Amino acid sequence: MNIIIDANLVAATVLPLPYSDQATQKITTWKHTGAELLAPLLLEYEVVAALRRAVVAGLMTTDFAVKALGQISALNIQCTPPTPELHRQALRWADRLGHSKAYDAQYVALAEQQQAELWTADRRLANGTRQVGVTWVHLIGE
Repeated sequence: MNIIIDANLVAATVLPLPYSDQATQKITTWKHTGAELLAPLLLEYEVVAALRRAVVAGLMTTDFAVKALGQISALNIQCTPPTPELHRQALRWADRLGHSKAYDAQYVALAEQQQAELWTADRRLANGTRQVGVTWVHLIGE
């Protein structure tokens, strides 16, 4: 079974966020059941950006952020390189969801392509996909 996870969920495993315990528990459960965690390659950049924001906000040191990257790497999330087709689908999803940017749509497009569930901590993304009839996007904590 494949599970697509977004950067918010991954970052929550190393940052003190309201849903951190739930995200960590969910990922641990998936790993124990043999699920393969997938994400677009974009995840790596988004996670590094989130860690940097945490450093700037004084939530952690740069050294801790570097160690946190090691913890995230240990999750063995398979980051899928972009393809022209995935980008086309992301553009279509961004349009369908009414998003001005296609970052979140990359995750939705990959989940659709893999016929997998997408798990997110992004309420806007989860609600937007529900509004267009998608049932395979899940918000952590619900």
